[in-house]
Amino acid sequence: MTTAERPLRMVRSAFFIAFALLLALPARAQPWPEEPLAEPVRREILAAYDSREEARPDQTRIHRFAEMTLNHLGFIVSYWDINSGLPSAERTARIRGVITWFRRAPPSLFYLWGLDQLAHGTRMVVLGDSGLSGNAPLADANRMFREIGFGLSGASIDITYATKVLYRDALIGFERELDPVLPAFPIVGTLNPEVSSHLILQHRDGDLIVTSSVVLTSNRGGYAASGYFVYEEPATGRTKWLINPFAFFQKAFGGQGIPIPDVTTLSGRRLWFSHIDGDGWNNVSNIEEYHDKSVVAAGVVLRELIAPYPDLPVAVGVIGADIDERYGTPEAGRQAARELFGLPQVEIASHTYSHPYQWSFFENYDRKLEERLIGPDESEWKAVLGDRLRRVARRLFPGIVRKEAETDTKVAGDDPPRAYSDFPFDLDQEIRGSILAAEELAPEDKHATLYLWSGGAEPFEAAVAATRRLGLRNLNGGDSRFDPDFPSISYLSPISRLAGAERQIYAGDANDYIFITDGNGRDHGFLHLDETVKRTENPRRLKPINVYYHMYAGEHPAQLAAVRHHLDAARQGAVTPIAASHYAAIADGFFSTEITALGDLSWLVQHRGALQTVRFDDAASLAVDFTRSVGVIGQHRKDATLYIALDEAVEDVIVALRNAPAEGSAPYLLEGRWTFRDLRRRACGFSVMAKGFGTGQMTWGGLKPGLYRVSVRNSKESLWDEEAEVGEDGRLALTADADAISPVDIDVTCIEGDN
Repeated sequence: MTTAERPLRMVRSAFFIAFALLLALPARAQPWPEEPLAEPVRREILAAYDSREEARPDQTRIHRFAEMTLNHLGFIVSYWDINSGLPSAERTARIRGVITWFRRAPPSLFYLWGLDQLAHGTRMVVLGDSGLSGNAPLADANRMFREIGFGLSGASIDITYATKVLYRDALIGFERELDPVLPAFPIVGTLNPEVSSHLILQHRDGDLIVTSSVVLTSNRGGYAASGYFVYEEPATGRTKWLINPFAFFQKAFGGQGIPIPDVTTLSGRRLWFSHIDGDGWNNVSNIEEYHDKSVVAAGVVLRELIAPYPDLPVAVGVIGADIDERYGTPEAGRQAARELFGLPQVEIASHTYSHPYQWSFFENYDRKLEERLIGPDESEWKAVLGDRLRRVARRLFPGIVRKEAETDTKVAGDDPPRAYSDFPFDLDQEIRGSILAAEELAPEDKHATLYLWSGGAEPFEAAVAATRRLGLRNLNGGDSRFDPDFPSISYLSPISRLAGAERQIYAGDANDYIFITDGNGRDHGFLHLDETVKRTENPRRLKPINVYYHMYAGEHPAQLAAVRHHLDAARQGAVTPIAASHYAAIADGFFSTEITALGDLSWLVQHRGALQTVRFDDAASLAVDFTRSVGVIGQHRKDATLYIALDEAVEDVIVALRNAPAEGSAPYLLEGRWTFRDLRRRACGFSVMAKGFGTGQMTWGGLKPGLYRVSVRNSKESLWDEEAEVGEDGRLALTADADAISPVDIDVTCIEGDN
């Protein structure tokens, strides 16, 4: 937005808010506390961390454990290193809360700053004991803690054989029960009746009895003592939540009843997307049917997993060097790229040019160091590159060779800084060059949309910025899984990772390599994605479904079959398939969305980008009020959660709710496999634009009983035309057998005489 445009946008928003307020009905009893009238909903949680202990935001325990849950509740987590000073009043003016999880006590100045934040209405959550001891600024800390509603005595109970649980509520025992032998704990007292103690311990020492509230929340924040919110198994390092983090953070930060921007759902159904990293593109398949013909893995994936599934979109990320003739690329690999990129369900993506394994190595690139690391003496590189990434290099690029300067002979490169290092690293070549290489083999009018990070998938700021400047979405990293081997939501990543001022969007689920290599190797391992898909759907939908694999799936029968299993499941499931870049755009929209509370269960939603769903939890008694809403297409209920579909054609949306069970007095979308926009309701029927993959399964509600004609047209011709009957429930369920990869128009019209 230009400087000249900004005042106009502010005036326009102010006018829209005033108009929206006129639509609100008189105030009445609310099921939740609401935000102040016509006030922006504060969604930002500032995570204060100590870079002496945790070097980067994505290496903090807050990122690993808390951020996913906070994202699910609709909150955006930003990070502040306390070693760079403390945030200004201007920086914290619109934050909702602060979260800390220190290993050592911060300086006294931090607690004075925190005290000021609390005085201005900011909530504060303290995880762990902040390293406080007799030598730490306990008095200053307690001044801040007192405002939250608790205090530390400075004493602790180290031997707990005489300790018992005096009180616990449903927030405790979320993924694991407390051990019979309790961990050491500090003596924590509550200071006002508004504090909710969720776990109170009682310790007896002779005639002395002390109690301690080791998990608590208040309307100012919350506290949980070390050892009482996350459990780590001593032998395996596996982690589980002892407390329910969803309930804990919602109580501590508030926000009940606020619209939650949702990245898991579209058109009332769970999102589904798929993408392929190009690793192993030119490897000759070991599958019997193809091996004797020397078919490369990319060709097998084309024939077996992509061409037979025109109803399932997929982003194909090619490694630029894999199709670069300077590296002796077989023509079969280039031809596979041409055929893949020519398919309408395939979007063009880059999986880098030279496939870096550890992006941080290239942030301050030293060619001489790289040459030493890939030379005969591998000791330096082994110190830089982790064992897991070395195994990746050996497995995925067995045919890569390098030229020794001294002998001019080719030898196997086991531990390269990147897969292809014949030429010096060039960030422009790595980003823009890889895109040009892919587009060279694509149809003339088809362009790349997505950049897929390689290796450890931790790009530095300038690399992410380079993709944004080219108008690309970016994706990968996160490695989310939730299964018997990793049985905790603590192994689910948040939506994104910050790289300086830039944002990297994480993949939805872990890729096939993660499942194949864990558990000492199993070619069928990718089948275990099923368990993650199930556990992230119930009891709450935490993630979209992301079938994320590599081109080497075309090398081995078991790996090929595992991917096919997931594709077949998508055809049968109640999902909305979208392009991977579309998901990345939705994820970006989560962070740009702004919400203003208008009062009486209505909100203004703006600047949401591609995000088209907001969610209300604990909303069993509520439904959309379509008479007061603007730009709302539909609603779908999953248990007590209400998913609301927004109209992409409407920039500024008003979401208004009313008491259920009224199902709506106007046509609305319940769920569908396509995406919908520009809904135009009529007295008896409606029209809407749609786009999507596969047949158009959809259900609409709010219609008058009777007979309707449903037609689907593109810009040139009629594609599908049928009659359908709506019963007393007002619902119209249909499956339009039409191709909607390009947008179509749907018209639902009453047949005269029947309504």
